[in-house]
Amino acid sequence: MLKNLIIEKIVDRLKNSLINERKSDEISLKLSRLVIIQFKKDEDFIMEGIQFDRGDEYANFDMSCSFIKDNNFNHPFSIDAGSDMQSLDIEITYRPKDFPKHMNDLVAEVKETIEHELEHIEQQNFEDMSIIYNYDREDGEDNFKYLTSNQEIPAYVRGLIKRAKTKKISLSDAMEEWFKENQSKFNNPDDEWPIVKKMWMGHANGMRLKEKIKKFK
Repeated sequence: MLKNLIIEKIVDRLKNSLINERKSDEISLKLSRLVIIQFKKDEDFIMEGIQFDRGDEYANFDMSCSFIKDNNFNHPFSIDAGSDMQSLDIEITYRPKDFPKHMNDLVAEVKETIEHELEHIEQQNFEDMSIIYNYDREDGEDNFKYLTSNQEIPAYVRGLIKRAKTKKISLSDAMEEWFKENQSKFNNPDDEWPIVKKMWMGHANGMRLKEKIKKFK
């Protein structure tokens, strides 16, 4: 009886791992590939009725993606994204002359962005995650409060783990890379960033111990 109970617990843990990770991971991979394919074609798209199950619950959402060419843009590319319970919207502004040179960076950031937004979609659709979705950012609010909210910490961590794996760098290096790209958004970067990074790494380590996120280095 004891042996059977242990086996059942192991099976349940494996099932939970599959539910928590692989369903959304598979969707994340497919959506990332689709965005890059359509980027190369320069064709906006809308994808409706995307669904993945998680136990007795499921998330059902639509995704839209648009591409904006800007020859005078001040960076090779920029990705703006947002999501709610039923939608994921992505807009990519890019400078054509920088491609395909910066394609690898774009692929990594697309994967990171989709991972980030899928976390928010899960937060709003699945009961066991809904308790952390309790923060609404106000216009003009300090970035520090936003980045350390219960809503955003897991989303940034999930996205940056994907960036790290795509670029084959450590999670710490991926975070530092992100900071360099977004340093101007901080009021006091020297004081605030170490706190933000410590909280993000703490969450990542905690979730790794609980086997809720994939391994990272």
